[in-house]
Amino acid sequence: MPTYIVCWRRNNMDLLKNEIKLMFKSKLIMLLILVSCVAVTIGINSLNMSNDFDLFYIRRSSSTIAFGAVKFGASISALLFGLFTVLALDKDKRKRSKEIIGSNIDYHKLMIIRILAIVFYEVIATIIGMMAVIAIQKFVFSIPVNIFYYLFNYWIIFFPSLLFSTLIVSGLYLLTDSLDISFITLGVLFVKSLTSNNYLFTWVQTNLDIISDFAGIQPVGKTIIYNRLLWIFISVLIFGVGLLFKRRYEFHLKESFFINVKSRALIILVVIAVLGSGFTYIKEPYTMELIRNMENDIDENISLTGLRPEIVFDNEKGEIYGRVLYDFINKGSDSIKFHTNEGLSIDYIKVNGEEIEYNRTKGEVEVFIPNMKEIEIMISYGGKVKTDKNGVGRGMPGYISKDSIYLLENSNWIFRPLVKEGDSINISGYYSAPEYLTVVVPGRLIGTEIEGQLKKWIFEYNSHTADIGAFAGRYEKHEISFEDMNIEFYYSPRHKEYVQNMKIEEYIKDMMKYYIENIGDYYSDIYPLKIAEVALYKRGGHSSENVITISENMLNRDKNMYSLIEDENTQYRGMDIDVFMSDLSLIAHEIAHQWWGTGVKVVEDSPWSSEGLAQYFSYKYIQSEFGDMESSLFLSRWESRVRELNNYYYLNNSEMLDKINEKYRKSLEMEKLQSELYYLMPIKLLKGEEVLGEKEFLKGIEKVYKNYLYKDLTYEEFLKEMNLSEEAMEFE
Repeated sequence: MPTYIVCWRRNNMDLLKNEIKLMFKSKLIMLLILVSCVAVTIGINSLNMSNDFDLFYIRRSSSTIAFGAVKFGASISALLFGLFTVLALDKDKRKRSKEIIGSNIDYHKLMIIRILAIVFYEVIATIIGMMAVIAIQKFVFSIPVNIFYYLFNYWIIFFPSLLFSTLIVSGLYLLTDSLDISFITLGVLFVKSLTSNNYLFTWVQTNLDIISDFAGIQPVGKTIIYNRLLWIFISVLIFGVGLLFKRRYEFHLKESFFINVKSRALIILVVIAVLGSGFTYIKEPYTMELIRNMENDIDENISLTGLRPEIVFDNEKGEIYGRVLYDFINKGSDSIKFHTNEGLSIDYIKVNGEEIEYNRTKGEVEVFIPNMKEIEIMISYGGKVKTDKNGVGRGMPGYISKDSIYLLENSNWIFRPLVKEGDSINISGYYSAPEYLTVVVPGRLIGTEIEGQLKKWIFEYNSHTADIGAFAGRYEKHEISFEDMNIEFYYSPRHKEYVQNMKIEEYIKDMMKYYIENIGDYYSDIYPLKIAEVALYKRGGHSSENVITISENMLNRDKNMYSLIEDENTQYRGMDIDVFMSDLSLIAHEIAHQWWGTGVKVVEDSPWSSEGLAQYFSYKYIQSEFGDMESSLFLSRWESRVRELNNYYYLNNSEMLDKINEKYRKSLEMEKLQSELYYLMPIKLLKGEEVLGEKEFLKGIEKVYKNYLYKDLTYEEFLKEMNLSEEAMEFE
């Protein structure tokens, strides 16, 4: 190696060591590392300090401790390191020593070395913070340490947040030559990151609230890594642009640019960063815009009468391969449209046994059909299911990972035909998954077959809807005996202690008993009720046909919740009882959907919906089981939320809605719809109960359920059966 290269490298290393020593002597960097360390240790309890009720009292583990620490710590440390960076770069300008230093050394090179010294201390802060939290977990909480979660969280989430902050603010400072503008701009980007729903834009914390103890990090880990890849390009781009416009020899912006642009290495860096960030953003592979309003596209001339899915899951690759056979009755249409998942590629489509061509657009495929009454369509497809663009980590309707499968119908993992649903749809088929997973199938399990390392789960049922999901995990299955009913409860063995100590199975029995006594018998004596735990990556619960899913937070709380139950009596005292009541209420809500939504198909016409009836009955169960004090808390929250929304300016002045941002308008409309379905309608039902009296009202509900079992129920029909008027159920 030539001598001059060796000398150049040695000189740069000496400069870097000198900057590191100078920063160390300033004491400020030590204070910054200490504050970062304190921030991550405080973050151990960040879930209980958040505004997210679902995450309070979640059981501590390596996943929750490591992630909670970096989530909270990154918010503070990224901003502080950004401030420290811009102060360090502006130091010579403030002290008016820039010209003197520049006469002895290449000031351009000194700035870069100074930034490298800051990055060195960011590495130190990351290591010390990680070791401190590991020590607290091991020696204070006596919880076994899973080092994988620490390495992932600290080196994929925490350290990159500090690095991005330093690169971004450095680029801004080099571009503007202003400490104030640089830091204010960083602050704006910081706030935007924390408030964005799009996971690509959340460079500080990533768009994730918690790492699932049920499914691990795999369902969302790839999106976190992809987010980091994008922000490497973006932060390097901002830094590179700053270098291009860095002031030279007291020249202005334009003259400095023409000097800096002569550096080929810098131009190549900026070009790579531009192309990399643009390509990474445009080609984002994991998400799609879900089509939410399907009802307006329904073709009433075609009815779906049969659905036969044959699905194979490759959990290692996160892929699905399937053939689905649809049976239709056609009364005059020449094509059928399906909503699709953009991550799934179509191999072929056959109509009545013959392969045909089709038109596929974003999120939709149109299949042309002959003028015949009976139509059979087979679609063969495969690939990776894409999830909701704004739901990563919080409201994911679909994913396939090594330890878990979670596929709701609205992810269109089975292409959804935009046709009328027949009175009875014959559904049968199978799901094949790795043998180590337990698959929860809809309807009735006919049998299982072992095929190599896969296990085939064969099922069948008749339904009035084609909504079909798939759920799997490393479950422990419990049979809950209740009268003549068969209830199957699937949950993670990791959460068995909580389930047993909090008597979750007993509460499920009590819910079933209350509903049978006050609504009527369970809708089917053929299909068992299946209740399955799923990951926190989809909050709350879900009910479709005879399968209910509930998020893991309801089965995975901290041990201090155990004291709530003694001799089957609940001890009323504080936030913990509110959390427990909320969990039970949500489970009761989803079970109620087996009567209202599955047994009786409630024809939605906001605020009338199955959601309102499910909310009403979950409220009535809590009132029956725990008394008015606990149930009244739910009612007061509903009333408060309805009144709050009624005072929104834009909702009260609908003519102004078209003048506001479309995204904000849609969020307001969705908020209004949810308020009507989940809060206003159960309040209306309680108003009806006041008019008729509780006993007569419930007797009327029993009659409605009996008369409309397996039928559609409109609001007008409900009011007529109950002998109520709309005015009697109004809420002011």
